[in-house]
Amino acid sequence: MSRKLWIVLTALAASTLGWAQSRPRIDVEHYVIEAEINPATQSVSAVVKVRFTPQQEATSSAVFELNNALNVVAVEDEAGQELTPSRSREDFTVRLNFPQPVPAGKPATVTFRYEGVLSGREESPIWGIKFAAIHSDFTYLLYPSRWFPVNGYTSDRYTAELKITVPAGNKVVASGIEKADVAGDKAVFTFSTLQPAFPGSIAVVQGEPQRVAAEGVTTAVYFRGEQQAMTSAYGGEAGK
Repeated sequence: MSRKLWIVLTALAASTLGWAQSRPRIDVEHYVIEAEINPATQSVSAVVKVRFTPQQEATSSAVFELNNALNVVAVEDEAGQELTPSRSREDFTVRLNFPQPVPAGKPATVTFRYEGVLSGREESPIWGIKFAAIHSDFTYLLYPSRWFPVNGYTSDRYTAELKITVPAGNKVVASGIEKADVAGDKAVFTFSTLQPAFPGSIAVVQGEPQRVAAEGVTTAVYFRGEQQAMTSAYGGEAGK
């Protein structure tokens, strides 16, 4: 039994190393994410521009991770030429092959168009943990869910501009400099992150937050139902 386990673990380690080495080394620098969330259908549609720079050597391809529940409609390079993506659902990846190699050190931009349903019942990129769910009264789409194309998970930092459209009466909560605009039956929230980090986790909430003042800091806390009793505790810890 021990020998068989050792063989299996060795094979897994070798395959993981080969998988990591097969990914071209790129540095994702900036995202422009435009997404519309429809709570009635539990769906999201998005257009995402990704600016990246190949590292060390020219590359003819790039690999991104994207939630399997999201269907890629089209991918284009910065010249508007359509690229043919190939998907591997085993590791949630989308590989792009470029008609001409992108030189090392030269920024390039690709545009993803995709859509899909994220009800919370779909397979998560991190097994057993639900990082994305769209409901009628609340929504959360977190970075680990790969709801937008990710490269270098938890290691490749980037700046971002988010433009999220939701039905009027909802509010989007995210990191960055916020601006809100309501037009008719829709509300548009934009967020700008100027320093490289891991922005892109968002929540859609209803109603007003409870504000907790602690340690000279006022924190807006959104809790639903019975969890509202924890507002003061969480606000206090945030202040600390």
